[in-house]
Amino acid sequence: MSFMSVRQRRRVKLSPDEILFLKGSSGELGVVKATKDIQIFIGTSEGDEVVQFLQADDLIAVSIFSVGKKAEKGIRCMVHLIKEHNSPIVVLPEDHPTSKRLSMVVSCGEFIKLDCNIQPGTHPEQDILCACEDLSGIEIHGVDGGVVINGNPDFKVEKI
Repeated sequence: MSFMSVRQRRRVKLSPDEILFLKGSSGELGVVKATKDIQIFIGTSEGDEVVQFLQADDLIAVSIFSVGKKAEKGIRCMVHLIKEHNSPIVVLPEDHPTSKRLSMVVSCGEFIKLDCNIQPGTHPEQDILCACEDLSGIEIHGVDGGVVINGNPDFKVEKI
């Protein structure tokens, strides 16, 4: 006899000054709202620069491959660099040796799906993000005033 886990669909309120942390056993994800119309610059492995236009309810997600206070501080720092300093996102070519050394990766847009079966930092598509196995398969949608999470993660919401 086999059992299928029931995927929950939850709406979580997320203010412009809050960060949502999804927790796994070997990694975490931090999610914030863009809060205003902004541009994210993405450097591709082909030498191009792509501009991702975000609206206020779109998401910026940071996946980190560790847990705890230090991981959460790293997520906060990366969010600050992207939102306040316009730090670009860099996409590496597949099998690039630096990919194995990335401690965190970023994605942004109105929808993000977490996947543990991709190589960190090598996907220019902003709707997929490498994450730890516990968070793999979770989908996050930006909605007015919050997010909708498809999946069953442990999470908390904190002020930035």
